[in-house]
Amino acid sequence: MSASRQVQYELAALIAPTDPARQLPEANNERLLAILAEVRGREILHIGCVNHRLPESPAEARHYLHYQLCRRFADSHVVGLDIEAQAIAQLDRMGFDVVTGDAHNLPYRQEFDTIVAGELLEHLQNPGLFLSSCAGALKPGGRLVLSTPNVFTPLLSLMYWKNGERAFNPDHAVWFCPQTIRVLLARCGFAVTQLSFVDDLKPEATDSFWYKSFVAGWKGIRLLLPRRLRNTMVIVCELTPG
Repeated sequence: MSASRQVQYELAALIAPTDPARQLPEANNERLLAILAEVRGREILHIGCVNHRLPESPAEARHYLHYQLCRRFADSHVVGLDIEAQAIAQLDRMGFDVVTGDAHNLPYRQEFDTIVAGELLEHLQNPGLFLSSCAGALKPGGRLVLSTPNVFTPLLSLMYWKNGERAFNPDHAVWFCPQTIRVLLARCGFAVTQLSFVDDLKPEATDSFWYKSFVAGWKGIRLLLPRRLRNTMVIVCELTPG
């Protein structure tokens, strides 16, 4: 059995113990698909690979970026890094190549073709220090692929109207828009080669009637609105020459 297949079986056993040989679902989420489309090279680092906690159902696994990276790039070397030591130990036991580490101080020097950090930047105490650390870990010509919430979006405005200051993830420390993310990246030595707007929607992974209703309605009206109003930015950037 290949290492890639073994990983599939072991993660399936975690989330569906009655049927450990089942195939986990492929990604159908716009944010994940946009990220996966921009990954290049044989050496890939995924920072924040735990994503708060490991998936506990097939619906959650569909949105689990680290699994989808390992599945899509089975012939590459995919390394996961996260500060959550207990979850990292669990992933290690399942056969993933993972390490416990601090995103602000990566233990690598010019080792990776692509670094992926999905929905991480807004959680960090010092996003600039993190980006500078990424710059040191990339090979010459490598790329950094980020995703982060787009502050100017109807979904976040509605959440704020509905829930007030408790509307958002309590771990978020900062917000970004296209202007601010470009400025921060430039100050850390990166040039943005692509910035796209996608919706990060997970109606099948929640029981919230309010959220499911919003998603159904939003998918109908968003076609009439500018793409810059979608709730997530996916940014691809490279080191500035010199």
